Amino acid sequence: MKINKLDHVSISTDQLEDTKKFYCHLLGLKVGHRPKLKSSGYWLYSGEESIIHLVETGSNLDREITFSDDKKIARSLGNSEINDLSETGMDDHIAMTVEESAGLVKHMQENDVKYWDRLIADRELYQIFVRDPNGVIIELNDYTPDLENIDPMTIVGT
Repeated sequence: MKINKLDHVSISTDQLEDTKKFYCHLLGLKVGHRPKLKSSGYWLYSGEESIIHLVETGSNLDREITFSDDKKIARSLGNSEINDLSETGMDDHIAMTVEESAGLVKHMQENDVKYWDRLIADRELYQIFVRDPNGVIIELNDYTPDLENIDPMTIVGT
């Protein structure tokens, strides 16, 4: 796997409007397109790139929790408590754009690293999520996935 760049940072906030104003006024970011998600928020753009995703805390109360309460341990696919892996973004996270993600998934499986993944079919975007030792979610986005060598836990947008 190869990391190409930092994709975006996601910030969960209970001060959505003030946070939006802060980043727009201070850094000159602009509010732009955000997919229809269960949560409320804004995607802030620098030019054509959405680099900061703001999510209103508590705006998606019906979401299924995809990670255990102990933020150091991600749940594995086999955990029966995972019912809906279709939305992310409610937790602060760092996202990076990557290539050749199928090799990373194989490495994670061989080394018993807990993760979850999904394919957003209408964008052909493959995403892998893992927590670092501090509980921070790392989102790895492959915009050119090797579809024949991945087996995502869930597929969205079909």
